Amino acid sequence: MVVMFGAALGAVAAEIAIPLLIKAVIDGPIAHGDKSMLVPLALAAIGLGMAVALLNMIRRWIQSTAVAQIEKSIRDDLYAHLQGLQASFHDQWQSGQLLSRATTDLSSIRRFAGFGLIFLVTNVMTFVAVIALLISLNWWLGLITGVVFAPVLPVCFRFEKRYRVLSRRVQDQQGDLATLIEEAATGIRVLKALGRGQQSAARHDAQATEIYRTQVAKAGLLGSFWALLDLIPNAVIGIIIVLGAFAVSKETLTIGGLVAFITLALELVWPVEALGYIIASGQEAATAAQRVLEIFDTQPEITDKDQEPSERSVVRAAIPRQSRPRGEARGHLRFDHVSFSYPGAAEPVLRDVVLDLPPGQTVVLTGATGAGKSTLLQLVPRLADASSGSVRLDGTDVRDLPLEQLRAAVGCAFEDATLFSASVRENVMFGAPDADDAAVEAALTAAQARFAFDLPWGLDTRIGEQGMALSGGQRQRIALARAILAGPDVLILDDPLSALDVHTEERVTRALHEILAGSTALVVAHRPSTVALADTVALLSGGVIAASGSHRELLASNSEYAALMDVEGLEESA
Repeated sequence: MVVMFGAALGAVAAEIAIPLLIKAVIDGPIAHGDKSMLVPLALAAIGLGMAVALLNMIRRWIQSTAVAQIEKSIRDDLYAHLQGLQASFHDQWQSGQLLSRATTDLSSIRRFAGFGLIFLVTNVMTFVAVIALLISLNWWLGLITGVVFAPVLPVCFRFEKRYRVLSRRVQDQQGDLATLIEEAATGIRVLKALGRGQQSAARHDAQATEIYRTQVAKAGLLGSFWALLDLIPNAVIGIIIVLGAFAVSKETLTIGGLVAFITLALELVWPVEALGYIIASGQEAATAAQRVLEIFDTQPEITDKDQEPSERSVVRAAIPRQSRPRGEARGHLRFDHVSFSYPGAAEPVLRDVVLDLPPGQTVVLTGATGAGKSTLLQLVPRLADASSGSVRLDGTDVRDLPLEQLRAAVGCAFEDATLFSASVRENVMFGAPDADDAAVEAALTAAQARFAFDLPWGLDTRIGEQGMALSGGQRQRIALARAILAGPDVLILDDPLSALDVHTEERVTRALHEILAGSTALVVAHRPSTVALADTVALLSGGVIAASGSHRELLASNSEYAALMDVEGLEESA
């Protein structure tokens, strides 16, 4: 950037020097008939022209790399920051607003850094240098020229204030429209099935019309501002010609000086005319930066425990999975009087939950819809943190473990299986990038997902955004294979078989019996057939563990559990 500014200012200096050479030619060789200096002066002019071309080339070459690298650096930082923010942040923000900030807003910042910022500096320097030279050529004519340009400043301030409001409005509206388009794209099956295409199109048209009106208002404001900026420098040139001719007639200015004066005054036309674009671009970049900083200013709530770097390295070295003695049981999970409340909620979702999962044990968590089962599971990999109490893994509060280590030890598969726009192989290996083909095949077999081998390109078949090319049950099985392949100490399964038919579920259940024998598992389930996985069943009701025991024990002793299983059993048989 420093070299780029240096090249830009050097080019401006060379351009300003050319009118002074013209003055020297007219007032010297031409006025006095001395042609000996024409060739040196002509060569000097050619040299200055070449310097302008070379310096502008250097500026543009650096601009194409440096400014693009600035945008990339901000985008990388923004993406990393978004990855570090808690899940609740993404629940509250529209995805279209985030996409708008990561694309359109960063492009606005890049354009201003590559064009507006450079010309803002060079044009100000040009204006100051040219006015100084005009005063040196003829003080009163130079002062008049500077005074005529004075009204530009208040006009610019007024324009900037009005343009800022419109700029922010249109950028926010574009974010809302991006959200609407994304929702329509991902929910296209629902829109078609319900016949709501026209209603969706009407919503899109309404929001697009709002953007159109704001853009037209911006264009009208910018157009009137540009028209004024075009008028002022041209009026100045007319004044200079009239007053310059008068100065020449009074012999207070030479003919060469008048030509140089007019040529230098013409150097002011571009800086003034470009002022409208620069202010507009700068205001858009400032608004974009403000929108991006709204994300950067949001601090992650779930982070590694604050420690000195030396202490953190000690913790990381003290409890890595691979350093534990062979044969030592891992995956002892305990919920120690855990409570959790969502921000702004009147009542806590979980209250004083106590649950102990010894290493290698499978506990099925069941309960009515909205009982807080999924919320409880999210506390283990710290997708959310307990409001009080603690979740302990092998005796250590999960909040004291580095996030990277914790999430390597905990594998998850959720009911709403999220797959990525990549191949089946890449999706399955997401949790274990170094796994070999045999391990991938074993995980797919255990999850009853061998259908992946029959896809057009086998495991290398790309499954589309969010895996929409697959059925719901197929997506769940791929996600389950991904969790199995990671080989975690603790496996969290949030109703991962809900989209499977009874027969496929039975095969998956038998395979999971073997796989879960070596891992601690916490499984949310509703079907009696899935409950068969459990060593222990825990009933979550009213935010607490209301009862626990075997499936048979709870059926006999707990009417709520019996009613819940009876309803689920009737639905399953139906």
